[in-house]
Amino acid sequence: MTDKEKTMTKRDEQIVERIHQNTLHILEEIGMAFLSEDALETLRKGGIHVEGNRAYFTKEQVMHALDVATKDFTVYARNDAYNVHMNMEDLYITPGYGSPSICEADGTVRPSTFDDFLKLSKIIQSSDAFAINGGILAQPVDIDPGISAEAMVYATLCCSDKALFSVCGGGVQAENIMKMLRIVFDGDIEKIPCSFHLISTLSPLGITRDTLDTIDVCAKNGQPLVIAPGPMAGGTGPISLAGNTSLANAEILGTNVYAQLVHPGTPIIYGFAATVSDMRNMNVSNSCPGFLKEARYGALLSKKYGLACRSGGGMSNANGLTAQAGVESAMNLFESFSEKANLVMHATGSLHSFNTVSYEKFIMDIETIDRMRYYFSDLPDDEDSLAFEAIQEVVSEGSNFVTSEHTFERCRIDPWYSTVSVHSNGHGNPNDELYASAQKRITAILDEYKYPAFSQAKRETLDSIMRSLGMKDKDIAKV
Repeated sequence: MTDKEKTMTKRDEQIVERIHQNTLHILEEIGMAFLSEDALETLRKGGIHVEGNRAYFTKEQVMHALDVATKDFTVYARNDAYNVHMNMEDLYITPGYGSPSICEADGTVRPSTFDDFLKLSKIIQSSDAFAINGGILAQPVDIDPGISAEAMVYATLCCSDKALFSVCGGGVQAENIMKMLRIVFDGDIEKIPCSFHLISTLSPLGITRDTLDTIDVCAKNGQPLVIAPGPMAGGTGPISLAGNTSLANAEILGTNVYAQLVHPGTPIIYGFAATVSDMRNMNVSNSCPGFLKEARYGALLSKKYGLACRSGGGMSNANGLTAQAGVESAMNLFESFSEKANLVMHATGSLHSFNTVSYEKFIMDIETIDRMRYYFSDLPDDEDSLAFEAIQEVVSEGSNFVTSEHTFERCRIDPWYSTVSVHSNGHGNPNDELYASAQKRITAILDEYKYPAFSQAKRETLDSIMRSLGMKDKDIAKV
C-alpha cells in the first residue's frame, strides 16, 4: 500500500466517522416522523422520546438496536442450491426493480404486462448470474393494482426455486405473502428467513403507515428487511453529498430501531439507495459520479456497523440501449464489486432512471456482471498457471503457443468468452448486430428454462389463495 493509499484510507475513516456523528445528531435533534399511531406507541413503550409524530433517538438507543439486529444470516430458497448467505463478504445479484414500462431495442417505450414479468422471471431462473429471483421485475399494468404485490410473489414462487425477493405493499399484502411463504416452507417461518423485503422511507426523515405495517408483519415473522431510503440530493435531501448521505444513514438507523423494537433480532440489510437530482430538470440521476460517491460511502458506513449492504447496481439514465447506457451501467457495477456490495439491486435491465427495463440491456448487463466476476477473482498462480515449462518448451523448439499442449489443456479455463458482445468483423450496422446477438441469447436462455419441481398440492393451495384475492383464472393459467 502506497503512502497515498494509506492517506486516502485514513481520510475515508474520518469522513465516515463525521457522517456517523452527524447522523446521530440528526436523529437526536431532528428525529423521524412515524406516520402511524400504533408505531408511535411501540416507540414510546420502547423508551423512545416522542413528540407529536416525531421520534427522537439517543446514540445509545441507535447503537443498541444495531447490536440487537441479526447481521449474518441465510435466506432459504425452495432449492437449497440457491440459499443465500448474507454477510459482509459475498456478493449476490438481483435484477431491476420497480419499472412500470418496457424499453424496446429501437427506444420505444410501452407499458409492461404480466407476460413481461413472467418472461423476466424465467430468464432469471435460467441464468447462472442470479441466486435471487423476484421483486417488481416489471410492474404489470394488466393485473389489478390491489393484488399485484401478491400476484408477483405468487408467480415467482411458482416459476422459480431461487431465493425470493418479495414485493411490499402494506400490512394486508404482507400478511397474504406470509401466508404463501408458510405453505411453500411448510409452516412456521419465524426462524426460517425465506424472503427479502424492501423497506422504503419517506425522505426527508419520514416513514409511512403502509411501510410501518409491512415492517410489523415481516419482523414478527422473522423475515429480513432491506432498509433502503432514497433521498435525492437537491430534491428530497440536501444537495451536498455528505448531507444527503447523512440523511439516508439516519433513516436507515432510525428505522432499524423501530424494527428491533417490533421483533428483537430482525435480520437487517443496509439498503442505502441515496441518489442525486439533475438540477437542470429535477430528474433523478442514478448513474452520475455523485451517485456512485454516495453509494461508496454508504457501503463504508454499512461495514462500520457490521451490516451486509446494498450498493451500486446497473442503472442508467439513458433513454435507450446506447453507449451511455453501457458506460453508466458498467461504472455502477464496478462500484458494487469494488466496494463488496453484498446485495446488488437494479443490476440488470434498468434504463430511464429506474422507469423502464430493456430485455437487451438485461442480457448485456448479465455479461457485464460476468466480466466483473472474472476481473475481481484471484489470479491463479500455481505452477501450471505460471507456465514456466510451456514457455521453455515453445522457446526451445522454436514453435508457438497456439499449438502447444498447455494451450490445448487450458483454452476453456483461462480466457473469458463473451456470450453477447460481437467479436468478429461485421457487415452492417454494428448496433443492429449487437441487438441481434442479445436477442439470440435471450431466446437461448428461455429455451433452457425448465419449470422447477414444485408440489402439486402446494401449487393448488397457492392458486386458491390468488383466486380468493380476485386473480383471474386466465392469469393463473399463465404461471
